[in-house]
Amino acid sequence: MTWFLASKDLRARLLWLRRYLPIAVFAMVLVYQVLSLFLLRDVSDILHFFADLTAYGVLGPLAAWFTIDWIIQRVDERELAVAAKAQAETQRQRAIEMAREQERLLAAICSNSADAIIGLDNDGVIQTWNRGAEMMFGYVAEEVVGKHYRVIVPPELQSRGEVEWLTAQMTQHGYVRNFETERVAKGGRRVIVDLTRTEIRNEENQVIGFSAILRDITARVQAEQAIQQLNLELETKVIERTAQLAAATEELRRRNQELEAANEELKKLDELKSEFVSMVSHELRAPLTNINGSIELLLAGTGARYDLDHREMLQIVSEQSARLTRLVQGILNVSRIEAGQLVLQPQAFNIVGLIEKVIDVWETRGAANPLERPRAVNLPSVWADRDRTEEILFNLIDNAIKYSPEGAPIRVDAEANGRFVSVSVSDRGIGIPEEEIERIFEKFHRVDRKDAMETYGHGLGLYICRRLVEAQGGQIWVESVVGEGSTFRFSLPLAGRVEMEPAGDARRVTLGGRG
Repeated sequence: MTWFLASKDLRARLLWLRRYLPIAVFAMVLVYQVLSLFLLRDVSDILHFFADLTAYGVLGPLAAWFTIDWIIQRVDERELAVAAKAQAETQRQRAIEMAREQERLLAAICSNSADAIIGLDNDGVIQTWNRGAEMMFGYVAEEVVGKHYRVIVPPELQSRGEVEWLTAQMTQHGYVRNFETERVAKGGRRVIVDLTRTEIRNEENQVIGFSAILRDITARVQAEQAIQQLNLELETKVIERTAQLAAATEELRRRNQELEAANEELKKLDELKSEFVSMVSHELRAPLTNINGSIELLLAGTGARYDLDHREMLQIVSEQSARLTRLVQGILNVSRIEAGQLVLQPQAFNIVGLIEKVIDVWETRGAANPLERPRAVNLPSVWADRDRTEEILFNLIDNAIKYSPEGAPIRVDAEANGRFVSVSVSDRGIGIPEEEIERIFEKFHRVDRKDAMETYGHGLGLYICRRLVEAQGGQIWVESVVGEGSTFRFSLPLAGRVEMEPAGDARRVTLGGRG
């Protein structure tokens, strides 16, 4: 029975069942009848009936049912086994097909790769030659298959032993990776390649050949070489330029030293000039003072010896002596300012009152132009040197009179502006050209008149005004329209608002001017 159950041959099982099942049924009936004869002989007919019913109506069908069920299970098992076998076969075929598809895909990739893929046998003879190899070397497969790969190795590399070196590397490591070398294409063209070679082994792990993958890196290597050459040229140029700059720096240093020496010499000459001018000016003041005093005494005399001609000549001498005195005083002021020796005595005072005083003095002298007085009233006091401010006003009014037509009015005004008071002197003269405005406050600079009238001046008045204004913490500027007139303005700080700068700092301030 164990053999029967363990057997997987359904036909053998069914044949065995057909042979032994009737015998088994007969044996069971025989046993039942024998038992009935001895055990059920004394029972009633009803019990005997139920016993027969049980034996033949229940046990028989159950045996038939179990037999048929067992046959069905065996049939199902066989069908499942057949289906599993068919499925396994299908899967095997599918796997084989996928493997073949992968092989075809791999073969297509290798065949159509842009890189050269070459198959070699153990002796280095070319077995396969893909499309990338044809494109790279210019040989079709029929021209190189069956030949040793030396056909594409340059002779000089063969003589250096590259073929033997590659063989030794393959024997020792089984591969060569990213080896940069050179190969010869059809027609002798040289190709720089990146070579990777690998062993090919079969299922028994035996080496049956080699695969060689070559990538053309000629353009990249040439670009790198070009960059290296360019870097070398740039380094050479940098070295040359550095040497030139060093030479230029040395030359510049030498010239700077010469300029410094010349500058020191000029400073010494300037100091000598200033000392000379100051000395001469001081020496001139005493005789000029005596001359002016004598002329005043002569003009004050009333004797008969002074006729009209003599008096006019004395008046001319007096005017020219006064002009020379003003020139000497101006030169002395410039010398003091530039030497930082100008002493200022700031105080708070009414600027309008000072303007009125200066106008009164000019009117007493009989000025040829009427002076219009300030319209401003109740202006705050300014903080400045009163005498120097008076000198600034005298210079600006004198400058306006010199450059105005006779009889043209000159306006002097003042106004408060933030932390400063601005004083203006306006004339209706010839005006100042735009190109002259930048230089109008420079020392010894004068604007040429275009009306053929002679104007006396030495070009120091506006320069002195600028330095005096700046030394007191203010500013001076001019607004002018050619043919209409000019307005000179200067500002002074309000008392208690801005402290005045020291006189020595005035030398560091630069502006332009008319003179």
